[in-house]
Amino acid sequence: MSNTTTIVETVTPVPNTELDEATNSIFHELFDAAYEIPWYADTEAEIKGACEALNERIIQAVTNHPVLARVVHKQLLNWSLLFVACEKLHREWSHPAIKFLIEKNPSALLWRRRDADDGGGTPIHAIADHSCHCQLMGWIAETYPWVLDHRLCRRHPPTFDFLDRYSRNPSCPASPVRRFFQAYPKAFSQKSMLGDTPFCAILGGYNECDADLFKWMAEEHPKGLKLRSRMGNMSVLVHVCAGLSGFEHYGNDTIEIIKYLIKECPKLVRKQRGNKALPIHGLLNHCNRRVVQNAVILLLKAYPESYTMHARFYKAPSTFPFTQRIMPLINREIELKESISMMTDVSTQLPKATSNSKDSLLLGVSNVLDSWSKDRLKTIEVELQGLPAQMAAVQKEFEGPDREESDMEDWDEDDDGENSEWDDNDKGDESEDSFDDSDHYSDEESDGDY
Repeated sequence: MSNTTTIVETVTPVPNTELDEATNSIFHELFDAAYEIPWYADTEAEIKGACEALNERIIQAVTNHPVLARVVHKQLLNWSLLFVACEKLHREWSHPAIKFLIEKNPSALLWRRRDADDGGGTPIHAIADHSCHCQLMGWIAETYPWVLDHRLCRRHPPTFDFLDRYSRNPSCPASPVRRFFQAYPKAFSQKSMLGDTPFCAILGGYNECDADLFKWMAEEHPKGLKLRSRMGNMSVLVHVCAGLSGFEHYGNDTIEIIKYLIKECPKLVRKQRGNKALPIHGLLNHCNRRVVQNAVILLLKAYPESYTMHARFYKAPSTFPFTQRIMPLINREIELKESISMMTDVSTQLPKATSNSKDSLLLGVSNVLDSWSKDRLKTIEVELQGLPAQMAAVQKEFEGPDREESDMEDWDEDDDGENSEWDDNDKGDESEDSFDDSDHYSDEESDGDY
């Protein structure tokens, strides 16, 4: 899809006070009907039936009176039929009516309710932030990308309402998110009003991010992995670890994302925040969970030096019982893999070096070394294969329920004073991850409240 911006002149709304009495009566009846859906009925079938019946009424009324798609209710904060449908019809059964109203007047997606502040207040934002209607965002991006190019959507991108809804609601699937970014790739470069990026916004919520979706986004826009959110100066990996530490139901998707980030962007493992905290520090109090243990092991393998590194208000991994037990096994695994690499090189290079020699002594030594290295490799591989079982035994020993434990527990107050200069020294540490404010628009652009 093109990244060019398309400017389309929007339709001006019609106040309901300008309608004739009969049309205005129909408009009010449709409004009232949206409020009267029996959401607390005894059966789903009854609710679905009421929604489908209202769909037919809306479609028939707007087909007979097309002006209804362009009308706003002056006595009710300039709500349109589309807005009331987005706000009051809460289930997917109402999508046919919502899509029909959008097709008849897509400009209504940008009409703001009269009491809206700078943070949205339009049907496009209501759809993006709705647990059910957000699934329409991909279709809107495909069909009406110019809506997302409008200054209201540039100043307050509905992308982040959508991603926030995805990250908080387990019923919101990953497929509409991917469809949205495929249709509107400019969303990858957007920043929220708080300075978040899409990669940070999609992580760390109650709903665990789908690993395949994250990897696809990273491949489409790899630059996004290197950016940090303005609030808290948090990297993508810190957001992943924050979600993992905060929610017990996180699982293999998060581990796959951590593996991917370690492989594709290894600097993130070493990237410190203003208080010198690393991604691993936020996980250490939750090593009673197997999935957190797996993440800690991955991070220690990727950055063994972090084992002795502490930060303001965070103790070093070396002070935690789980890491004290697991680190020797990690170090041993690293040593064995280095030995395998060295001996493999010896086995490969030594025969090449002696292939043209006629010195029987040198050839004999070469053969002995080759035989010894092969035997040694087998021994090392046997020991290496046994390490995962030893690690798993340690992990099982430390599994258990969560405990109430503060990150500051047993922290020496003298350490805090000793490291008080950290924040000041790190204020300028955003050269690689600096934020571009070019996406923030001047206040001279009028939002044009209707």
